[in-house]
Amino acid sequence: MSDPRVRRWGALAAALVGGYLMHVALDTQTDAATAAWTFVLGLALWVAIAAVLLRFYRPGRETFSADEVGIAPEWRVARFLRVGQDAAPLYLGVRLFLAYEWLHAGWGKLTNPAWAETGTALQSYWQRVVTVPASGSPPIAYPAYRAILQYMLDHEWWTWFSKLVIAGELFVGLGLLLGGLTAIAAVVGLLLNFSFLFAGSVSSNPTLILLEALIIYGWRVAGLWGLDQYLLPWLGTPWGRKAPPAPAAQEESSPPVGMRPA
Repeated sequence: MSDPRVRRWGALAAALVGGYLMHVALDTQTDAATAAWTFVLGLALWVAIAAVLLRFYRPGRETFSADEVGIAPEWRVARFLRVGQDAAPLYLGVRLFLAYEWLHAGWGKLTNPAWAETGTALQSYWQRVVTVPASGSPPIAYPAYRAILQYMLDHEWWTWFSKLVIAGELFVGLGLLLGGLTAIAAVVGLLLNFSFLFAGSVSSNPTLILLEALIIYGWRVAGLWGLDQYLLPWLGTPWGRKAPPAPAAQEESSPPVGMRPA
C-alpha cells in the first residue's frame, strides 16, 4: 500500500463497490431487509476506505492571518477530505453513484412525453402536493412553498418548468460523471433535492443531499480524477482572481490540485 498508484486504484475499486451497494439500497424495487444491510455496508465501506487512505496522508502546514481564527490546527480528517489527493478515488466512487441516480431520473423524464413535451406529469405532481386534505397533514408542510407552487400552477409554468427540471437533472448527472464543474453540479443537485423535499417527497433525497454536500466541501479534489483536473487550473475561481493578497499565505506540502494523480 506504500505505492500511491496501488493504493489509489484499490481505493477506487472499493469505492465503486460501495457505490453499487448504495444504489441497491436506494432502489425502490429492493426489499426492506436488503436495502438496510446494503446501505449500512456501502456506507461502512466508504468510511473504511477513507480511514485506510488517511493513514498515508501527510497534511500540509498553514499559517493564519490576523482575520482568521487560529486557535487550533484543522482536523486531519477534514483537511484530507478537503485537499488530500488520495481522497480523489473515494470521491470518484461517490460521484459515479450520484451520477447514475441523476442520469437515470433525467433520462426517464426525457423519454416521457408527459414530462418532455406537455409537462402534464409535473402539473399532476404539483396539483397533488398543493392539495390540503380535510384531515391529516398536507404533503407540503411549509405554507410559503405551497403558495409558490400554487402560483406556478395558476400561471401554467409546468409547460416549461418540466423541461428545466429535466435539463437540471441531466446537467447534474453529466457533471458528476465527467468530473467537470463538479461542485456546481452538486449545488444544482442540492437545489433540486431540497425542492423535492419541500414538496413532501423524501425518497432518497436526504442521502443525496449529504453526499452532494461532501462533494461541495471537497470541491478542489472531488473532480481531480475528472475534467476538473484541467478545468480548475484553466478557469480559476472568481474569488481567486479578485481577492486581495492575504497578509499570511497558506503553505501546502502536497502537490497542487491541478497535478495529475500518481
